[in-house]
Amino acid sequence: MVFRRVRASKKFTIFVVCVAVFADVFLQNLIVPVLPYALRERVGLSDDADVQRWNSILIAAFGGAWTLGSFLFGFVGDLVSTRRTPFVLGLLLSLGATLFLALGSSLLLFLAARILEGLSTAVIATIGQALLHDTVGQENLGRAMGFSSLALSMALLLGPVVGGLLYEYCGYFMTFVPALIMLGVEIVLRAMLIEKRDGKKYRSGGRQLLDDSGEAGDGSGANQKEPRNNTANDNVVPSSPTSPTTGDVETTPPAARDPPHHPAETEPLLSLEQSEPSSANPPPNAYFVILSSPRFLVALIGIFALGSIANGFDAILAPYIASTFNLGPHYVAVLFLAIAIPMLFSLLTGYLTDRYGSKPVACTGLSIAAPAIAALSLVGPGSAKPMLKLGGLLFAVGVGLALTTIPLRVDAAATIEDIERTRPGVFGEKGAYTKAFGMVNAMDAAGGMAGPLVAGYLKISLGWRGVVWIMGGVCLCLWVGVLGLTGRKAPKPVEEGSERG
Repeated sequence: MVFRRVRASKKFTIFVVCVAVFADVFLQNLIVPVLPYALRERVGLSDDADVQRWNSILIAAFGGAWTLGSFLFGFVGDLVSTRRTPFVLGLLLSLGATLFLALGSSLLLFLAARILEGLSTAVIATIGQALLHDTVGQENLGRAMGFSSLALSMALLLGPVVGGLLYEYCGYFMTFVPALIMLGVEIVLRAMLIEKRDGKKYRSGGRQLLDDSGEAGDGSGANQKEPRNNTANDNVVPSSPTSPTTGDVETTPPAARDPPHHPAETEPLLSLEQSEPSSANPPPNAYFVILSSPRFLVALIGIFALGSIANGFDAILAPYIASTFNLGPHYVAVLFLAIAIPMLFSLLTGYLTDRYGSKPVACTGLSIAAPAIAALSLVGPGSAKPMLKLGGLLFAVGVGLALTTIPLRVDAAATIEDIERTRPGVFGEKGAYTKAFGMVNAMDAAGGMAGPLVAGYLKISLGWRGVVWIMGGVCLCLWVGVLGLTGRKAPKPVEEGSERG
């Protein structure tokens, strides 16, 4: 019984989701430093241009599958009765992608592996966030997402390092062994997990079984209660007032027994609700309802913008450092760490979001990120101690992005809860949280694809100063939207009487 309570506990659910997120993101980044070498050694590409082209195609294939998969599984996730099936499917997709990469030696298998990776990320991220919401509720969602963001950040930092070391010292196949082990462990953990929905069913079923056994005693049926209404028996008129079993005269007059109900002449044969077809007023499309909320749109645009900015630095920072200051790759690695390390404090961000709300935390983050990004334009040729200045500013950028991302995700879920509060039943019995998280993750993936392309183009057209000023301006515009719309409650619905009047 204690073991069952542990399996159904909130802490165990958060742990299972975090392990799944870590394993999936770890696998994605495990292959990143190895992929160019694998294209040469495993596939047989020799031309540098072919390696660059296919490396880009494989990365883009992952992003495209992640984007489309987020919409797909966001829709499917609200149709199924339990989160288990799509979640396990995501783990199996990740396992298949790992095997394709470890054993494959053709471009087709590598492409299939990256598509499977994108789909698995879409499933695990979307269904995992919905599972967290089901388990901890809206009031504790920030802290739960803080844990999952911490797992994601650890995987982002450790994946490339472990992948590069294993490939160099242990060989290609051994690079994937840690991922295979973690996926196996996660599948076992997911099988052990009892969801909140399953727990309710189990408790309901157990209570019914207990009631039945309590009434039935030894199962002979001696103590079972007769059904309240038996239509067949109600319509039978006894032939005599004498009991057939005892011969005693019944003391209850026929009029005192429950007579069969016949509808009055003035009563319609079918009630109004039954006579109207169920499709007369079909429920509105869930996506239309969600996207008609300005508050949710701000969250979506914010996630896309922040993902574009964070991934945009991947495309412009290394070339700028190399061309402007003639510094090597290890300096670039240190600067990327400066922007990534603040994500490790996501637990604090989640706590602050639950304590003070999404708006003040997100506005604080954008107030830090916007001037820090704009100030990067001041670090150029001739600057004293450029590495120190760049490192400090990029760390501030990382802090700002970390303080903004989780509050926007939490507010997206709060928007769905607010819509359901003001318009009960608008999303049906199973709600629309998975659809919401699917759209949020799709925007995150789209930002990951668009960010490097747009930032690279802007750097070529406008230079380093131009692109960072635009990034800072985007953060400032987002700050205005968050200040005006994030956390704003939906208006109360108009009463039917007032609409008709």
